[in-house]
Amino acid sequence: MLKRNLWVLVAILFVSAPVGAQVMLCGDSPAFASVHGPSGPYVAAQCTLEASTDGTILVIASTSVNRVGTEHTQLSLKVGVDQPGGLGLVASERVVDVYGTTYLEYQNTMATVAAPVTAGSHTIYYFAERVTGTATVTLYRPRILAVFIPSAETNMRVCEGRWIGEFTTNIASSTLVASCSLSGLGMGSALISADGWMQLSDFAAELDGDLRVNQSTTIVPGTVRRLDVVGDVVYDGVDNNLATSYLANLGPGTAYFYLMIARSMGPGMVSVMWPGVAALWVAQGGPVLSNGAVLPAEWTTTSIPPSTMLQTTLNPTVDGYFLILATASISPDTADYSAHIMARIDTGDDIANRYVKINDSIDRNLALSDLVPVEAGSHTIRLEGGRFDTPVSTNLRVRDGSLSVVFFPKEMVAIFGDGFELGSVANWSSFGS
Repeated sequence: MLKRNLWVLVAILFVSAPVGAQVMLCGDSPAFASVHGPSGPYVAAQCTLEASTDGTILVIASTSVNRVGTEHTQLSLKVGVDQPGGLGLVASERVVDVYGTTYLEYQNTMATVAAPVTAGSHTIYYFAERVTGTATVTLYRPRILAVFIPSAETNMRVCEGRWIGEFTTNIASSTLVASCSLSGLGMGSALISADGWMQLSDFAAELDGDLRVNQSTTIVPGTVRRLDVVGDVVYDGVDNNLATSYLANLGPGTAYFYLMIARSMGPGMVSVMWPGVAALWVAQGGPVLSNGAVLPAEWTTTSIPPSTMLQTTLNPTVDGYFLILATASISPDTADYSAHIMARIDTGDDIANRYVKINDSIDRNLALSDLVPVEAGSHTIRLEGGRFDTPVSTNLRVRDGSLSVVFFPKEMVAIFGDGFELGSVANWSSFGS
């Protein structure tokens, strides 16, 4: 388990003693979703949960965007909570570009949202809508997962902080962009994520983004994300998506979480839309378990069969569900290449494949998330990667990778969504915490 301290942010969910409080998980994970016409938006994934009380829903949505055809297409992806018309939450919008066979064929995207809700039925949507272009686009393994936390639950807490609109900078020193905090905590751990979308402001530029916990001056290992934008003659620049995450152990008191951004190189202004940070905290000693790992140095491989770059182990005593979140910077090498990255539990099938195209010296980010049922016992969760095109000598280069896993016992949560059964609901306090 990783040991780091955490620090401040702005949107906070405070709680009192639980009375019949329940945690709910909701997930949907189709193999493909296609965006093939000018109308929309299209629902890539959705799930519905029944909240018996007021609370907050933390949503993590991710996918690989793959082109089908050679034309340029630009997509907008959004998370919506109870918005079947496809309007979505503006702050969750992530714009991506996909081009033809020799340029940008695969890109990852991720959005996190913490949405307060009242008691009742709530449907979470992952929308995709064409902005411009004509090519059919496939969303490969779109994942949406949601954690509902009652306002009366003291052993699980969430906060979110977000920059409203566009953030710009042309300076090399890191600037605080978004933050949130949680107070009155006991011993515990937090799953932290940050996201946004980088667009062309004027000229090509490279962004450095990272997470800070409890000290805004100290970078959390494994969380630095490099991201580039360049101009293009088709539209308005190659949009690129930011994704970083980390699992931290925390002491009692107040925890602070920061997203910092700087321009590392290039003549242009760095422009990031809706950058934000969110944290999910769980108490130590309860039924929820967590563990994670980060890359200590750059990881490379020329292999096509995937090999392990990160792994962590959890040993739950009951059946339940793994929430898996992995992010990293995927960097250029001596020639263009495509990367294939996946999560795997033990020796089982791959879980959430992600594809990334690297070319023209553009760094991109991995965004992989999933919600997976598991049986009691020791499990090793691996993040694996390989290269799947020529030339053979080209390296897949991964920097600052982070793998985080949170386990929820089946008996503790109610499960909703595609492929999940409805579990029994139990109070956290019934587990002796």
